[in-house]
Amino acid sequence: MSRQVLGVIRPALFRQEGEYWTIEYAGTLFRLRDGKGLRYLAQLLRHPGQRFAVTDLLASAPANGDESNGQSNPERARLAVTKRVKAAIRNIAEYHPGLGYHLSAAIKTGARCVYLPDPERPQVWSR
Repeated sequence: MSRQVLGVIRPALFRQEGEYWTIEYAGTLFRLRDGKGLRYLAQLLRHPGQRFAVTDLLASAPANGDESNGQSNPERARLAVTKRVKAAIRNIAEYHPGLGYHLSAAIKTGARCVYLPDPERPQVWSR
């Protein structure tokens, strides 16, 4: 799917391919090694406006033994998800500052996390 800017169609892509994520935004394509923060971002990008409890995000990206499922300590789960999402956004910003800015402004973290793109310029992501 794509985004139309001044009559020009720009693809937006956030897709996992094995151990890497292929990301394309505003005509720039790059790949990043898989990580939990990227998996959390993918879940949020697929469902703009939908609020996810951090425990649901943890369940959507299996913890591989180094994080609890968040059921026993909600604050610890909130901190873990927030830390990983913000680290993933910083990593993205190294390759694409504009996308890093967009995600920093549109992703809200806390006990519930959500992707809230600008309603004047909604972004649709393909995967």
